[in-house]
Amino acid sequence: MADSKPNPATAPSAVAARPPPPPPQPQPGLPPSSHSTVADSVLVPPTAPVSRPTVPPTDDFFAFCNKINPQQFQKIIQSGQLVQHGKDSVVCRQGDPSDAFYVINDGIVEVIVAGVEKCKPVLMTYLSKGDLFGEVGLLADDLRTATVRVPKSATLLKYSKDAFLQLIATVPAFSHYLVTVLARRLHKTTTRFHFCSHAREFSGSLDFFDLPTIFQTIALSQQHGVMHVFNLTSEILGEFAFANGKPITARFRHLYGLEALLDLFQVTPRAIFGFARTNEPPIVVSPFSISDVNEFAIHAVDLRDKMLDLQKKLDIPEDKPIKRIHASLAWTDNELKDCAEALWKLWQKEKKPLLLKECLNNVAYCHYHILKVLGKLFETRQVAYAELTPHGFR
Repeated sequence: MADSKPNPATAPSAVAARPPPPPPQPQPGLPPSSHSTVADSVLVPPTAPVSRPTVPPTDDFFAFCNKINPQQFQKIIQSGQLVQHGKDSVVCRQGDPSDAFYVINDGIVEVIVAGVEKCKPVLMTYLSKGDLFGEVGLLADDLRTATVRVPKSATLLKYSKDAFLQLIATVPAFSHYLVTVLARRLHKTTTRFHFCSHAREFSGSLDFFDLPTIFQTIALSQQHGVMHVFNLTSEILGEFAFANGKPITARFRHLYGLEALLDLFQVTPRAIFGFARTNEPPIVVSPFSISDVNEFAIHAVDLRDKMLDLQKKLDIPEDKPIKRIHASLAWTDNELKDCAEALWKLWQKEKKPLLLKECLNNVAYCHYHILKVLGKLFETRQVAYAELTPHGFR
C-alpha cells in the first residue's frame, strides 16, 4: 500500500510542466437503486477523444433498473436471489461450466485469467457494486472464461441460467442493456490491448472507462508518463505522474499526493483523461510510493463506497452552514487528527459557520476523510448547524 502522507495544499504543481489543453470537446448522465437489496513532462498533448453522446449509457445494473418501468423492474429483481460470499471465497472458476449470472450488490470482486502454460494467473480487473459478470459463458453456452474471487466480502444477486435466459426472452430492455455493456467492454479491451502493444497514448472519457481499469492498464504497461484529466471545457482538473506504471505524484482539484488520488476515485468528474508516455520518469515534487497498484485500487474503491454510505448517513444539507460549539478541538485519537485540526483551523480562520462545500474545497484531504471527521465532530457535539438570525447565521 501507499506509504506517504498527503502533501499540503500549498505544494507546487505535481509535474514540472503542463501541456496546453486539448481543443474543446462537445458535452458528452441514477444513483444506486433503493431496491438493490432485493427479494508534467508530456512532450505531446494527449489526443482528443472522439465525440460522446450527451447522456452516456451506464454499465451500472441498478442505475439501469431505475430507468425501466416498475413491471420490468420487479420481474428482473424477483428472478434473482441474494447470496453472501466471505473473504477469499471463489464465486466461479475458469474452465467450469457456466451455470449462473451475477450482479454485485455490495463489495468488490477480482477477475483473474489463468496464464498460458507456466505463466502465473493475471488479475484483469476489479468489479464493484452495480457491475455484472458471468453473462458471456451463458450467452455463448461455453465454459467460464475467468475466475472470480472475493478479496474481502461481497453480496451478489445471482440468476440461474434458466432465469437469465428467460429475462433475455421476455424483457427487451434487459437484452439491450446486456448488448450495451458487452459492446463497451469490447471497446475498453481493444483500447487497452492497443495501448499495451506500445501505443504512446491512452485516452478516453471517464463516462466510459472506470478508474481501476485505467490505473491497472497503465500499471500493466510498466511505462513512464503523465495522465491529465480535463473537464468538458478543456480545463485541467488533475495531473498524475507515473514511473514504471506506478503513480508517483498526483494533483486533483486543490489536493496533492495520495489524498488527491483517493479523491479522484471518490468524486470522479465528468471528464476526459489522456495518458502520454515519456522516455524517462517525469521529474516531480514530493513523490509518493505505491507498492501494489491493484491493492491500492481495491482500497480506493472501498473508500469510495464507504464515502457514499457516509454521505447518506450524515445527510448534510448543502445550504446549511456548520458552526463550532467549542473554542478548542477535542480529538482523542491519532486517526485523522491532522485532518480534524486542518478543518478546525479553517473555522478559526474564517470566523464564521462553513458550508459543507467550503469544508470540502478548502481542506487538503479527500471527501471521505473530511466527512468522517465531520461525522465524529457531530457525534461528540463539537459542531452543530448554525441558525439563521436577523444578523446572519449564528
